[in-house]
Amino acid sequence: MKNKIKSVFAFLLIMVILLPFKSNAEKEVIDFGTSADFPPYEYYEGDEIVGIDPDILKAIGDYMGVEVKLHDMDFNTIIASIQSGKIDGGAAGFTVTEERKKSVNFTDSFAKTSQVIIIKKDSDIKEVEDLEDNKTIGTQLGTIGDTLAKDDFGEENVSAFNKVPDAILSLKSNKIDAIILDKHSAENFLNANKDLQIIDTPYLEEEYAIAISKDNPELLEKMNEAISALKKSGKIDKIMDKYQNSETSEESKGLFGRFKSTIIDNGAYKYLIDGLKITLAVTFFALIISFVLGLIIALVREANINMDTSSKGFGSILIKILDKIFGLFISIIRGTPSTIQLLIMFNVILVNLDNLMLVAIISFALNSSAYMAELFRGGINSVSKGEKEAARSLGLSSFQTMKKVVMPQAVKNSLPALGNEVITLFKETSIAGFIGLADLTRGASIVISQTFDAATAYFSAAFIYLLIVLIIEKIFKQLEKGQIYA
Repeated sequence: MKNKIKSVFAFLLIMVILLPFKSNAEKEVIDFGTSADFPPYEYYEGDEIVGIDPDILKAIGDYMGVEVKLHDMDFNTIIASIQSGKIDGGAAGFTVTEERKKSVNFTDSFAKTSQVIIIKKDSDIKEVEDLEDNKTIGTQLGTIGDTLAKDDFGEENVSAFNKVPDAILSLKSNKIDAIILDKHSAENFLNANKDLQIIDTPYLEEEYAIAISKDNPELLEKMNEAISALKKSGKIDKIMDKYQNSETSEESKGLFGRFKSTIIDNGAYKYLIDGLKITLAVTFFALIISFVLGLIIALVREANINMDTSSKGFGSILIKILDKIFGLFISIIRGTPSTIQLLIMFNVILVNLDNLMLVAIISFALNSSAYMAELFRGGINSVSKGEKEAARSLGLSSFQTMKKVVMPQAVKNSLPALGNEVITLFKETSIAGFIGLADLTRGASIVISQTFDAATAYFSAAFIYLLIVLIIEKIFKQLEKGQIYA
């Protein structure tokens, strides 16, 4: 028996000794942000982000013996996410500029390219100088092309877009006259938009590099060493050649033909379906939280209004304090854009929370709860004072009056406004892509990065949004009818 105990003890001791060696053998993970709607540098192929930047990062990771993890997010938020410590670096076709170097460090460049000008084939623009004739120029927000175009042609003549496909749509519909874009990305879009062309003279020659946090000089040094080795071995040149020579199919003719080829035949519908699932999940959980929180806020604020001013007990003081806090909360939420609230949650308040869906749920729930609170307060105040006094005269307590008389009528009276808030919340989740959550709108962007057909992808997403909104409207109409007959 003693020998068995000794054997077990020896086994456990060996496991304890070996555990540290096992953990050290596991690869270190480095997190990089990218914007997977910029082919051929980064885009989706199935569920995987592929392209020049992802392949180079993987090659660097293999050289360094580390695992590289990519996070898809809006281009304009990558540097902010690096600064907040959310990610270690960013690879999204970054041009090195003095302004950006104030915020992040950059590796040695790994690719040379140029910014070119895209125009319609029937345009009167023939060279760069023609853009000075009060032409409206489209750019991607936050890019070097955006910055220089505003300096060269004036901010009033530049329209900055969050997504390149949005700029392509505006050019095709004559809302802008030209687009400044990376040459390789421009060539991909032109393959699918045969009515567009690139003028012969480049707007700008540039070099791409990888952005690294200023707090991690060791990572910068190791990555520069890896880039140098990959250049010498010819690995980076092979990656560039692999993607620069890719071709895409021509535009399908006709609305149905384009829908069939873009959404059905390419299997792109799954991105819209997966995005819809995430959108509905975020909406559902945010709605539950905002409903409960909004109701609590409304009851506290109403309790403070109806409270006897002479009350000095602990409960009275607590309600007054909570009323002040909730009032300030509502003012802040209603006074700031929901996009800013989401980005603050992502980059500041919940910076250590890696679950993007949870970040979105919390942000949208807090935003909606402020409006829910005022909505419920309106419903409570719609119940006449006489009914409340009648209930009290029948011997009902304040709690019983609120539960049995006020709240049933308040909910009934609030149903139309509640339906509007649910629809608003559902549509507002479309900004979740700013933090990289693959919602329905982000799903449409992924489709565009693969097919380069922005119109079909956006119309498909819009149809899905409209369909869900019509279903929500139908549900609330039935609820209102039920309340009327009740």
